[in-house]
Amino acid sequence: MARNKVFTPRDIERIVALIRDWHKDTINWADVCKAAEKVLGFKPSRQGLNQREEILTAFQAKKGRLRISPEQASPMPSSLAVAAKRIATLKAENEELKLTNRRLRERFRTWQYNAHAKNMTEEDLDKPLVFLDKDVAKSEKDEYGRVK
Repeated sequence: MARNKVFTPRDIERIVALIRDWHKDTINWADVCKAAEKVLGFKPSRQGLNQREEILTAFQAKKGRLRISPEQASPMPSSLAVAAKRIATLKAENEELKLTNRRLRERFRTWQYNAHAKNMTEEDLDKPLVFLDKDVAKSEKDEYGRVK
């Protein structure tokens, strides 16, 4: 029985880059698997690719962009100076977003640890927020302003 291949973080990055740079008008899992074979050296399954959140997110985003505007030509800048400035701005914005994402992940890990330390379950964390109705009479509310 063949052993399943494990994707390394480098493999995942390369597959995500492959999806982001997709050049065809349509994208589907079969074509992504074929293209990934050239990058990885083996042909991954659709299910294997679909299990990795980064790959799935990149695939869904690319599919959505292709659905909205299949082959929309990007506007050409008037000069190389304008293009260089635009590239620098986009790189700076990209770095800011990466930093923000890293901070949010650290914050989430802190919350995850604290929730685990207090024996909170996923159901506790997914409880909806309490609805405060300001139009209800005071007599129908409890001491915290919630509807009885």
